Amino acid sequence: RICEAIRNRQRMQFKYHGISRIVEPQCYGITAANKEHVRCHMIEGGSREEQLFDVTKITNLELLNENFTKPGPNYKKNDSVFEFIFCQL
Repeated sequence: RICEAIRNRQRMQFKYHGISRIVEPQCYGITAANKEHVRCHMIEGGSREEQLFDVTKITNLELLNENFTKPGPNYKKNDSVFEFIFCQL
């Protein structure tokens, strides 16, 4: 579902550490710690613009009927935090 959201440039909503977030997913893959993470541009629910989320801690994931047109201002293709990338903008 995360790759679908990235391909369609679709916003997502989920809970992370009990806080509801609305994000624009940018990159999804496996980090050097061998964990699945997704880098997102934060719209609501956080203080950092570009945040990395541990996918195992995401709950109530929904794809919203809202699209975005461009990556967040700090987006970097082939994000160096990822050892393997499933999908990216």
